[in-house]
This record gives sequence, structure tokens and C-alpha cells, in this order.
Amino acid sequence: MPTAAYNYHMATIANMCRVFCSKHGISATSPPDLICVTRGPGMAGSLSSSTEFAKGLSVAWNVPLVGVHHMLGHLLTSFLPQHSQQDGQAQPPQFPFLSLLCSGGHTLLVLSKSISEHEIIINVSDIAVGDSLDKCARELGMYGNMLGRELETFINNIPQSEKDEFEAMNVDTRVNNKYKFRLTLPYQTPKNGKFNDGEIQFAFAQFLSNIQEYKKKFYTSDSETSEFDEKTKRMIAYKTQELIFDHIIDRINLSLKKHGLRRQADGKFIGVRDFVCSGGVAANKRLREKLFCELRFNEIGDEPFKFHFPDLSLCTDNAIMIGLAGMEIFEKLKLKTDLSFTPLRKWPLNELTTVDSWVKISEEEINKVCKY
Repeated sequence: MPTAAYNYHMATIANMCRVFCSKHGISATSPPDLICVTRGPGMAGSLSSSTEFAKGLSVAWNVPLVGVHHMLGHLLTSFLPQHSQQDGQAQPPQFPFLSLLCSGGHTLLVLSKSISEHEIIINVSDIAVGDSLDKCARELGMYGNMLGRELETFINNIPQSEKDEFEAMNVDTRVNNKYKFRLTLPYQTPKNGKFNDGEIQFAFAQFLSNIQEYKKKFYTSDSETSEFDEKTKRMIAYKTQELIFDHIIDRINLSLKKHGLRRQADGKFIGVRDFVCSGGVAANKRLREKLFCELRFNEIGDEPFKFHFPDLSLCTDNAIMIGLAGMEIFEKLKLKTDLSFTPLRKWPLNELTTVDSWVKISEEEINKVCKY
């Protein structure tokens, strides 16, 4: 709800900043070295309330400002200290690496060659995975915000015996399926094939429409009941989340086959040894488990593939990731943002440095800010 979000931002940001500055001793006489703010992509109202506030602080405190790409922030959370599923404390990923960025607004597989060089390997053709999970949860009768997390909790509380039953169910067809619930992966039929116009894409809208069609067919006012019984609800929740994540795995595995990690295929992924999963949906432990177990990296030989899953607290939108991304842009790319900049509702990650308002900074300014 853009207007509600804008009003909430406007009502809270100043007092939040005042409390934060008071707690950490930040003031006009003791300002931070750098201000980082999300420039886009996102809703213009929410972005503008924050960017204008950041401009004001930059002017008042006379410190440089960096307008940060939201998804770059998620991508670089893997550079923060974390624990690997394989060997405890993990080293940051080394360029080039692959990132699955999955949130309420974006679902991307990105090949990153440096801080500024990002190629979108798989984009989404309709709605993002987080949006799909939220809407599916709402269709199942859940309410509030962060419904993807509510759905995960609901599924985690399903008895193991039922999970085993649901796992064994074939929902490719309604035949021999006592629930008559049918759900298939996108881009699997001869009509649409595995590719869309030669590209590999994600698609998540059909998971919602399947639930809606099922309700309409079997739970209308003309039927004996207009609501799911509790076990049917648990079955639909379990199978929907599983197949949404199976679709992600299927698309990435197809991409790995197409581009190759060594000399196979076109070799686009040669040199990639690290895989990052970040964004709000990356907090889902089942997704992490499936990525770790089901991605087919058998082409890389004896060298193990390293997975990077940011700490759960850093998966959802947060200030730390924007600060880190801003510092990397300032220090590594030697760029800051001119105060005439405006928010960017759309901003492809592969066009990170081609948008307007970037300003090259001098070594003197870098040394002043990076005096540590």
C-alpha cells in the first residue's frame, strides 16, 4: 500500500534517527564519515522520504552521500561475517560468483564479476517469489505482514507423518490424488518448453492461480463446504512451498547446464566457485536446505562449491546491507552521489553505474573518509 508506506516513513524516520544518533553519540560536531541511502528500485514515495532526509543530513553534516541499489545491498551481505553450512566460519565469496537474490519484489540469478559488474542470468517473468509466497499464504487464510514467514512456520508445525504423506503425493495430475489438487512446475509443457523466447526465466504467478482455481472448483458456495479442512490446508501449504522452491532449483540447474562451470556449454560460469543466496526469502531454512542438497554442481571436479547464506537477521531489508554496499561503492569504485539525484523506481542491477548523478571522487576525499 504505497500511500500508507509513505506516510509511515514520513512519520517515523526523523524520530528514529534522533534516537539512534543520541544512543551512538552522533551529532553535527561528531558526524559519521559517510551517509548511505537506498536510491532504488522500489516505491517512489517510500524511497523519496528517505532520500530527501539523507540529503538533509549530508548538507547539515557536510559529509558525502552514496545512493545505493537495494539488491546490491542484499548481494553484498555475503561479505559480512557468517557461518558456512559446510565448514563453520566462511570466507567471503570470491569474484566471479553467482547470487540468487530472492525477495518480495525481486527474484534474480546474478553473475557478479566485480562490485560494479553484474549480469542478470535469470529474471522473473511475472511476480517475485516472495510476493507469490505471501499471496498463497493469504489465499490459505493467513493474515498480516511477512506472510511468507507465517507460511514457513505453519509448514514447520505440520506433523512429520503428514509431511511424509504429502511428499509421496503426485500432484502432477488429479488421477490417484485423493485431494484432487494439481500443481506443476512452470515451463515444463511442450507448449511453453523450458525456455521463454530463448531465455531462462522464473515464473511464480501460477502457484497462486492454482490455489484460487482449486478453491473455485471444489470449495464454492454450491459445495458442501466453502473452506479448506485443516489437513487439506496443510497439504496445499506444504506442496506449494515445495514446488515453488523446486521451480527455483529447476531453473538454476538448467542455467548451470546451459552455461557450464568449466569448459562445457558456453563456459560463462568458468571460474565460479561460490554461490550466494540472499534477500528476504533466503531466510527460509527449507530453501537453503534444498539449494544445498539439490543444485547440481558436479561439473566442478574435486574442488567443493562454497555456499554463502547470510545470517537470518540480515536477510530481510536492513540498514547494515545498505551501509556496506555504500562503503564498497565509495572505496572500491571511488564514486559518490550528487545531491541532485532522484529515486529510481526501476533500476536494473546490470546498470549499476550507468544511471545519472554518480560523481567521481578524489583520492583526498577518499583518504579523508577512510582515515582508519
